[in-house]
Amino acid sequence: MMDWLRRRRIGLLTGIALFAGGFSLVTFDPGGLVESSREQAFDVLETTFPRTPGSNQVIVVDIDQTSFERKRSWPWPRDDIASLIEAIAAHHPAVIAIDMLLTDSPHARAGAGPPEDSRLTEALRRAPTVLGIVLDPDSNDVDVEGPPIGTVGAIHVRDIMIASGVDAPSELFRRATVGLGVLSLPAPNGEPVRGVPLLAIGGPSLFDGLAVEAVRIKQGDVTLIADASHEQLRIGGISVPLQADAVLRSHFASADHQGRRTISAGSFTAGSVAANLIAGKIVFLGSSAPEAGGLRTTAADAYMPSVQIHANAAEQLLDQWFLRRPQAALLVEGGIMAGLSIVAILAGVMLAPLWASLLIGTLIAVWIALTTIVFVRYHLLVDPLMPSLVAAVTFQGTSLASFASALRERRAMESHFARHLSPAVVRRISQNPDSLRLRGEELVVTALFTDMEKFTALTERIPPQELIAFLNVYLDRVTSLVVDHGGMVDKLVGDAVHALFYQPGGVADHTLQAINCATAIIAATETMRREPTLTHLGLGRTRIGIETGPAVVGDVGGSRKLDFTAYGSAINTAAKLEASNKVFGSSIAVGPRAVAACPGTAFRPLGLIAPSPELERILVCEPWPCATGDDLAAYQQAYATANADRGKALEMFTAMAARYPDDKVLTRWIERLQPT
Repeated sequence: MMDWLRRRRIGLLTGIALFAGGFSLVTFDPGGLVESSREQAFDVLETTFPRTPGSNQVIVVDIDQTSFERKRSWPWPRDDIASLIEAIAAHHPAVIAIDMLLTDSPHARAGAGPPEDSRLTEALRRAPTVLGIVLDPDSNDVDVEGPPIGTVGAIHVRDIMIASGVDAPSELFRRATVGLGVLSLPAPNGEPVRGVPLLAIGGPSLFDGLAVEAVRIKQGDVTLIADASHEQLRIGGISVPLQADAVLRSHFASADHQGRRTISAGSFTAGSVAANLIAGKIVFLGSSAPEAGGLRTTAADAYMPSVQIHANAAEQLLDQWFLRRPQAALLVEGGIMAGLSIVAILAGVMLAPLWASLLIGTLIAVWIALTTIVFVRYHLLVDPLMPSLVAAVTFQGTSLASFASALRERRAMESHFARHLSPAVVRRISQNPDSLRLRGEELVVTALFTDMEKFTALTERIPPQELIAFLNVYLDRVTSLVVDHGGMVDKLVGDAVHALFYQPGGVADHTLQAINCATAIIAATETMRREPTLTHLGLGRTRIGIETGPAVVGDVGGSRKLDFTAYGSAINTAAKLEASNKVFGSSIAVGPRAVAACPGTAFRPLGLIAPSPELERILVCEPWPCATGDDLAAYQQAYATANADRGKALEMFTAMAARYPDDKVLTRWIERLQPT
C-alpha cells in the first residue's frame, strides 16, 4: 500500500489540490462567476426544453412595427391608445394589463385641459384594467398604494426588488383602473431577464408584478396572501413558491406558441379579431416595435418584448408551472461534486487513460442526464455544470500529473537499466513497472557467470592503460551479447560478467536465451583471441556457468549506492559451474535445471560436482551444437562406460578426438582415462 501511494502521490496530491480549489471556488464564488455560469447552464436547459402551455387564457395585443409605422411616433397619441383599448374591451376580456407607463399628458402638466386623457380614462373603465408602475429611486411619487396583501408569519424576502419611489400613472388613470402592477424587470449586472417580480417595494408600499396583479384580478380581485410557513404567495387558488428574491423565474414557451397568442394591434382597426379569441381572457397590451424601447434580452430571445415576458409569467401562474431551486440543491451538488472528483482522482492514478476517460465521461453524462430529467419532469433547477466541471478539471489535472510522474519514473527506470538490459526489455519494464518490483521479488531466473582464464597473469604482464583499453573492448562485446539476448547485466567484477535472464525482463524462454548467449560469447571471445592486435596478449579462454532456479531479485545497498542483483541457490550454483570448466576442460558448464528447461538443445554430460558441501552432487553438461546425432550418442555411451570400463571409454573418446581435434573436453577425458 505504501509503495502504491509513493508512486502515485504526485497525481493524488494534484487531484486533491484541484478538487479543494474547485470546491472552494464554487462555495465562496468570488465575483459571482460561478453563479453566472450556473445561471447560463439553467438557461440552456430552459431553451432546450421550452415550457408546454397548459391553458389558453392569455392574449398579447402587440403594437408591432406595422402598427407603429402608421403613427410614426411614440408614445402613441392618447386617442389612438383609447381607441385600441375600447376595441379590446368590446370583446369582453377578463382583464386588460397594459405594459406601458401612462403618465400625465404634457397638456395636463402645463395646466391645460387634456381631452385625450378624458377619453383614455373612459376607455380604461370599459373593462377591468391593470396599469403599470416603474420602480424609480429618483421619484418622489410615494402616495401610490399597492394591492391588498395579507401575511402569515414573518416573510423573509431579503433580495426583493426595492426602490425609494415609483413612477406611476396619473391619479385620474388610477381611479379608472382596478389595480397597478410593477413593470420593472430584474436584470442585474447586464444579465438577461430571467424572471418577473412577484412582489416589489416602491417607497413605503409593497406592490405585485404586472402578471401577478392581472391574475389576481382574474381570480376575483382576491387578497394576496404571503405565507411564510409554506414559503409561498397565494393568489386565490394559486400557490406560487416565494423565494428570497420574490421573483417568478421565467420558463418561456416556444416561439410558435408566442406567435399564436399574439394579435397585432392593426387587426382591431381592421375589425378582423374574433370575439372568442379574447372573451374571458387576460389581455396584455404592449409593443414589440424597437422604437417603443420595450425589447429585453432573455435566454430564449435576445430581443424579446417586455409584454411577452409578462404574458409568459401570467401563463405560468395560471398553469402553476414554476421553476424552483431546491433548498438542498447546494448540498446535493456539493456531494456529487465530491463524489465525482474522488472517482476522478482514483481513476486518474489507477486506470489507463482511455478507461479512466470513459469512466469519468460516463459519470458526468449520467449526472447531466439526471439533472435534465429532474428539470423536465419536476421543474427543479439542479446545477449540471459545476459538479461536472470541477470533476473534469480534477481528472485532467490528476491524469496530467500522473502522466508526468509516470514519465519521470519511466525515464529514471530506463536510465537505471539502460546499461544492463536490451532496449526492448527496458521499454517493457518502464511501460509496466509492476512487472519488476525493485523492492524484492522471488522469480525463476537463469544465472550466467563468465570468467577469463589467466586474467590475473594478464594484469601483471601489460601496462594499466592497455589493460583498461582491452577490458573495455572485451566487456563491451560480452555485455552487448547479454543485452541482445534479452538478459540483464547484474554486475561486472574485473573481467567477469554476472548476468540474469528471467521472464519479467521480457523473454519467456530465458534459459534457452541464456544458452544461446553463452554460445555466442564463446564464439566472439575466441575470435578476439585470434585478432592480430590482441594475439600478443596471450588471452585465455572465456568460461561460462549457467543454472536455472528461484532467486530473490531486487535493489540492495545503502543510502549511497544501490545494486540491482539476485540471491539464491541457482546464483551460487552458476558460479560453481563456471569454475568447474577448469576440471572438465569445457567452455560452458550448464546445471541440471537449465538442461531440463531446454529439451530441444543437444547437451553432453561432463561429470558430477557438489555445489556446496551440504548439497548432493549434480550432473554438469555442456551444449554441443556442432556434433552429429551419432557422435552425441557415441559420447554419451563413452561417458556411461567411463566408470565401468576405463579402457573401453578411452578408446571411444580417442576415436571421437580424431574427428574433433580441438575439443578440449575430449582431450581432458583422454588425459583423465590414461593409465597412471
